[in-house]
Amino acid sequence: MENSVELLAPAGSEENFYGAINFGANAIYLGLSDFSARKNASNFTLEKLPYFVAYAHLFNVKVYVTVNTVIKNSEINKYFEFIEKAYKCGVDAFIVQDIFLGRRLKNTFNGITLHLSTQAGINNVDGAKQALSYGFSRVILARETNINEIKKIASIIETEVFVHGALCTSLSGHCYFSSFIGGNSGNRGLCKQPCRKLYKYEGKNIKDQTRYALSLADLSLASYVQQLITAGVKSFKIEGRMRSFEYVCAACDLYSDAINGRPISKVKFENLKRTYNRGGYTEGYIFGQHKNLISDKIQNHAGSIIASVSAVKGSRLTLSGVKHSIKEGDSFKILSGGKEIGNAVAISENGKIAIQFRHKAFIGSEIAITKDVLLIEKYKQVKKLYPVTSIVYARENEKLKLTVNGKEYISDFTVTQALTSAVTNGELKDNLRKTDVYPFSVTPSCDIVGNLFIPKKVINNLRAAAYSDLFYSFSGIKTFKNQHFTYDFENDYTRIKNGERQFTVISCDFGFNNFSGLKNLVFCPEDYNDQTQFDKFFSQTKKFNCEKYLYLPAFINAKDEQIIASKINAFDGVYCEGASGLFFAKRHKKKFFGGIELNVTNNLSYEALACDGATQISISKELSFSEIEQMKEGWCLTFGDIKVMSLIYCPFNRACKNCTRGSNFILKDADGRQFKVRRYKLSECRFEIYNESLLKSKRALEKEIFDFTTLNNAQINQLLSNYLLGEGNLKYNFTSGNLLKGVE
Repeated sequence: MENSVELLAPAGSEENFYGAINFGANAIYLGLSDFSARKNASNFTLEKLPYFVAYAHLFNVKVYVTVNTVIKNSEINKYFEFIEKAYKCGVDAFIVQDIFLGRRLKNTFNGITLHLSTQAGINNVDGAKQALSYGFSRVILARETNINEIKKIASIIETEVFVHGALCTSLSGHCYFSSFIGGNSGNRGLCKQPCRKLYKYEGKNIKDQTRYALSLADLSLASYVQQLITAGVKSFKIEGRMRSFEYVCAACDLYSDAINGRPISKVKFENLKRTYNRGGYTEGYIFGQHKNLISDKIQNHAGSIIASVSAVKGSRLTLSGVKHSIKEGDSFKILSGGKEIGNAVAISENGKIAIQFRHKAFIGSEIAITKDVLLIEKYKQVKKLYPVTSIVYARENEKLKLTVNGKEYISDFTVTQALTSAVTNGELKDNLRKTDVYPFSVTPSCDIVGNLFIPKKVINNLRAAAYSDLFYSFSGIKTFKNQHFTYDFENDYTRIKNGERQFTVISCDFGFNNFSGLKNLVFCPEDYNDQTQFDKFFSQTKKFNCEKYLYLPAFINAKDEQIIASKINAFDGVYCEGASGLFFAKRHKKKFFGGIELNVTNNLSYEALACDGATQISISKELSFSEIEQMKEGWCLTFGDIKVMSLIYCPFNRACKNCTRGSNFILKDADGRQFKVRRYKLSECRFEIYNESLLKSKRALEKEIFDFTTLNNAQINQLLSNYLLGEGNLKYNFTSGNLLKGVE
């Protein structure tokens, strides 16, 4: 390799695995049947994993296995057993979402390498140090991390950065949209991508049309790879375990050049664009929010424009200005004003190629190719082979021998004189050229004396055993026995049954009435720079005998930290929604309250967080009542707002100088559902999206969290009276969220 950095490619299927290796990947990340954030990919099996690890290692390519979902108590034993089996197959590292499981994994599996998933949302130095403290040797940075933060983090820990592929609209690991509107959790690998549907914003001074308002363009940083290498980035990651074979090949082909300092080929970039893009590309957040971040005109693959429609007749199109050799099976999208209006396919008709379309097409419509048959065929012709030298040695009355790359293999068969037809050099060489399932390029030779008899079965068996031994010698299969691990989740929890109900309130306005059991106040200001908001908070809360915490969002950059640091002395502690907040709190010698979005879903993580100094801990809002009962004592969201997304970008393209939009908006989908959108400000504006219905628990718990972030005091008092005392009729839509069913 020309650089000491790696190109990391996705493999959602076996075909994509081979494509990544053939086109220059230095490492591959893949998922197995369980615990993968891409459960709907084809994925791999434990049974075949040793083969794929050996295949990759043969070409000096590493294999990382994704176990990047949150884990429930009932799954802990299976999770550790699963990792043990995969680890013994020789994989090079595991990609883990739950930072709090890191130390236990390191203590259980001798020598294991852990990479912290982008789902952990690490974007600053504090987060990197927190990851190191839990045994992670690499962090996969949040896609929202800018170049200045990347440089600082890379000086502390090995750093992996996404350079191409899909961007989530929410900070990864902090999106609950799919979970709460459909019961399919992104944190559990089943995201249904509701962000890719049609929406529009409504609010003060907003004139919006229905569009793909939450859909972000695909990331493309090929031109900045060398700059990122200078910044200290170790691994360059291509997103796309759900993408096609040709996408993986094209992406690896382009980014292998970029990493090794070769010029960016216009042809290779065009090839990649044809395999997948959402209406162009974006630089994302690396230098601040890019102007092309949102792709609001088209939902999926936009393809590459290669022609326009010159005539429409029935279901057939005539094209003009064609910039492509169209073949049967090619697929297209029909665009008008950049929006998709139809699709088409190339078919064979009367010995010629015809373009058959569906939906709409007009003269002048643009034709974009989305499946290029010739390109796919070209990629399938490329296959890396490992050089093997095989020499068969045969003498009468001696054991048959085979030397493969210098290692000798001896058969039980004793060579005899041929009574009729003797084996020939040509036959033996042809046999040695058979590589079975191994990617070998064999140079065969023979060293035989006399007319000898060697049954085909004998040489077949010897060759198969030798080639298998050579191939699997690259696997790195581990045979050591790890520390035994068994967790009895059914008996190891200490929740108080029928104890005193206690309450924590998260809000930006605390003028509501006091009530019995109120223990903690979490202040969530609209503007962290506005001292009058803080003065108001302390004035309003004099009447409460409670601990006071400042809300720390999951995403905090260096400028944000300075603002927060100037405010925290007046608080008892900080309420942390991200791992970096823990290290920040310890640096500033403040108590920290583990927030809901730390996604604590099992008692091992709870224990780790408690041992790390958390004075109070929240439990994930994706657990059901029955799963909550299996947890150690902790705080649960039971009432009020449900935050479903955290947007680090501005939906209005950061037109800050002329912004008069206020702080609260509505996001409306095509079915008329209305989601609340709240803007708050740190070093710049950030946005949060809240579920259309308020959460209301059907059962009382001993430690409950009320989130009233978007509500005013009149609403809060009304809601509290109803929830705590059963007084008054409420004209709100309520949901039990995940409390009854949880998520799969």
